[in-house]
Amino acid sequence: MIQTKAKEFLQKMYGDANSEFNFSIGWLEWFKARHGTKSYRRFGESGSVVIENIKYVSPQMRAKLENFDWKGIYNMDETHLFYCLQADDSLATK
Repeated sequence: MIQTKAKEFLQKMYGDANSEFNFSIGWLEWFKARHGTKSYRRFGESGSVVIENIKYVSPQMRAKLENFDWKGIYNMDETHLFYCLQADDSLATK
């Protein structure tokens, strides 16, 4: 997000004159060091999956999925299930 905003500011301040400037990962690291910004973990690791429960839930899910066309079944990883959750990491100065 910092890199994207930096590109927007560069565009607003100088127009297309500096369009070749690259806000690389190295630039980002120097920016964070210069301003004392660090990444902090906000939440710890969530509980692990209980493997025994998968034995019971898997056949139930397969039975429910048989009612749908394969074209209508999508990947259901945590990104899709918890898209509204807050991020685990946060940038802060202190």
